[in-house]
Amino acid sequence: MPNKPTKRDRREAAKVARFEAELKAKKQRRVRYIYVGIGAAAIIGLIVALILASGSSTKLNLTALNKDASAAGCSALIPVADQGRQHIQPPATFPYNSNPPTSGSHYNVPGTAPAPTGVYLRSIPDEDQVHNLEHGHIGIQYNNLPQSVVSALESFTRGHDIYTFMAPRPTLPTGIQLAFTRWDFKITCASPTDPNTVVKLAQTFYDDFHGLGPEGALPGTPLTSG
Repeated sequence: MPNKPTKRDRREAAKVARFEAELKAKKQRRVRYIYVGIGAAAIIGLIVALILASGSSTKLNLTALNKDASAAGCSALIPVADQGRQHIQPPATFPYNSNPPTSGSHYNVPGTAPAPTGVYLRSIPDEDQVHNLEHGHIGIQYNNLPQSVVSALESFTRGHDIYTFMAPRPTLPTGIQLAFTRWDFKITCASPTDPNTVVKLAQTFYDDFHGLGPEGALPGTPLTSG
C-alpha cells in the first residue's frame, strides 16, 4: 500500500503545480503578443500594399500621418475597397461605397471631369471628382466646419492647387465635418477646431499622396474663380 503524502509532499506538489501554471500563462501571453504584433503588422502591410497597388510609389510614413491626424482630432487613414475606374457618360450615376467617394466609375469630360482644381464655393459632383483622384489629386471637403479652419484650408489649397481641390459637401455623413480623400483612402474628422493642426495634417496628406494614383500623375487646372 503506497505511503500517504505528507504535508511537505503536498506543499511541494502545489509549488510545482503553481510553477507549471505560471509557465503556461507566460507562454500564452507570449503567443498573444506575437499574434497582436503580427496582426498590427498585417494591417499596416495591407494599407501600404493597397496604396502601392493603386499606383503609389511614395515612401509612406503612415505613423507620422496618423499622428498628425490624431492631433487634429481626425481618424487614422481609412482604406476603402476599390470599385474600379470605368468611364461612364452623363447623366449616369454610380453607387459609391464611400462618402466622399474614393474610387469607382466616373465621367471623362474635358474641362469638367477631372474637375478644375482649387477652392470651390459649391460642391463637386462625385462622378467628376473621382476622375481627379484617379490622376493623383487629393480632395478636401467639409460641412459645418469652423470658419477659422475653412479659411486656413483655403489658404493651403491655393498654395497647392495643382493637385488639390477643396469644396463644401453638405452630404457628409452625420458627425463628420471634414474629409480628406485620395484614391482608395480617406481620413475623416468629427469636429476639428485648431487650424494649425488641421493644416499640418493637410500638408502631410498632400506630401504622401499628391501626384499618385492608378492612372498616373496629371496636374490639374486651377479655377479662376470658385
